[in-house]
This record gives sequence, C-alpha cells and structure tokens, in this order.
Amino acid sequence: MRAAGLFKLWPPIILLMADDSVTTPMLFMLAFVVVVQVLALVLTPSFTASDARVFENPSSPTDPLIYIVMIIAVTGVLLLAMRLKRGWLVSGFVLISVASSILYVLSIFLGIVPALFLTGFLMAVLHYYPEWYVIDTIGILICASISALFGISLTTVPAILLLVVLAVYDAISVYKTKHMVVLAEGVINIKAPLLFVVPRTREYSFVHDQSMTFDRMKGEGRGAFFLGLGDAIIPTILVISASWSLQAPVILGVNVPAMGAMIGTYLGFLALMTTSRDKPQAGLPFLNGGALLGFLLACILAGVMPS
Repeated sequence: MRAAGLFKLWPPIILLMADDSVTTPMLFMLAFVVVVQVLALVLTPSFTASDARVFENPSSPTDPLIYIVMIIAVTGVLLLAMRLKRGWLVSGFVLISVASSILYVLSIFLGIVPALFLTGFLMAVLHYYPEWYVIDTIGILICASISALFGISLTTVPAILLLVVLAVYDAISVYKTKHMVVLAEGVINIKAPLLFVVPRTREYSFVHDQSMTFDRMKGEGRGAFFLGLGDAIIPTILVISASWSLQAPVILGVNVPAMGAMIGTYLGFLALMTTSRDKPQAGLPFLNGGALLGFLLACILAGVMPS
C-alpha cells in the first residue's frame, strides 16, 4: 500500500470529478494526451544523443509499413490467445512488453542497474495494485517514451504515411471488423496498462470493480471511460518527427510544424468528444486527422516542406 500511495499523490482528478460527469473525464483524457506530447518532447534530446533509433534510415518509406505489420501481427496473436481462452498469455506478453519498454527508457537516463530496480518496483506495484492512477501513470511513461523513440526514427513523410494508414486501420477495426473492440475488452478484463482509465465518479476503483466489462454498445466501462495508448502515441510520433527533422521558426521551444501537429491533435480530440457515445469510437481518424491538418497548415505558414 505504501507504493500505491506514491502514485496516489498525483491525480487531483479524484477530487475534481463530479458524479455522472461526462465532459470532465473527457477533458482529463485530453490532458493525458497533452502531457504525453510535452514529456515526449522533453525526452527527445536524450534519445537523440543516445542514438536510440528503431530504424537505420529515418527517411525510408518502408519503415512505417514494417511498424504497421508489427501492430497487425501482435493484435492477431493477442486476439487468438483470447479466443483460445489463454488470458495468461495475453497478460504475460503485455507485462513483458511494458517492462521491456520501461527498462529501455530508464536505462538511458539511469544506467542498467538502477533501471532494473526501478522497473521491478513499477511492475510490482502494477501487479499487486493495478488501480486506475497506477495504470495511467505507467501509461503516460510508455506513451511518451515510445512516441519519442519512433518519432526520432522517422522523418515527416514516413510519419505522415504511418498516421494515414493507421487511421484507416483503426476505423476498419472498430466500425467494420470490430476486433479492436474485442481486444479492448480483453485488456480491460486483465487490467493491462494499454488503456488510459478515467473514472466517472469519485468512488470508482478499478481494482475492486469485479464486474468490470466493456460496453460494446456505448464504448465505455460501467464506471470509467477508456482511451487506448495508441491514440496518444501515434499523433505524437508526427510531433516528434517534425521537431527534429524540420528547420522552422520556434515557438515556446517547439518549431512551428510540430506545434501545428500538437494543436491539431487537441482539436481532433475535441471533435472526437462530439461524436455519439452510443457505440465505441475510433480515435485515430480524429486525432491523426487533426495532427496531419495542423502539421500541414503550420508547414505552409512556416514556409517549409515535409521531408
């Protein structure tokens, strides 16, 4: 409980949340996206200095295709495990992936030994007390680090290709095949840190909600709203890509194209908030679409061309 108490210090949301409020949880989701993008920008110089790139040639148009194939393959494996009722495989895969991501990032800043201890601490808290604020805190760290890592691995043209294809894929997987909805339900049931969880009431507890199910008709849980980590990661990749690969005027420490992508992401999220809550909604068409439009308009204003 002491470890859980450390995480409980940060979320003022539990004091501000009004019963049956819808707008407030959605605005906190938007705040998560903002924090992820700002933190990713902060992490980028350290990642760049360590030469921690995923792809050797950041300008290659085949790099985003490799990333997309990886996403589809992992999604297929997780869905197969769920269909075969092997939830422990899904849980194990997710926890190993999360631990590896955290360890990799922390080792850049702390060295391998302190990173191992801190990663072990975080995973122990996640395992024994997967409350919503623990999952959200770890989710922010994962999103910011993955966004920074892939953002410095792609120039803007491959990043644009990635955002366009994944927006289309997200729409198909939510509205047509609906397999992403099934995956989200499985992730919620095993309390994996692959979703941001925002309570609808002050009393809500993700740990003690034994009746937790994902309402496929409404796109929400019984006591919380959910946002996939990918909805924060993917548009942020374009933000980071623009921040290091384009020479443009700077505003508040961020160049104009990157700032345009950030503002566009937030406007896209606000547009997502206006959609019907009668069924699950695909986030990437709105978030990626907003990021792309904001980025392109900012490029025009700054007089630079995507590269």
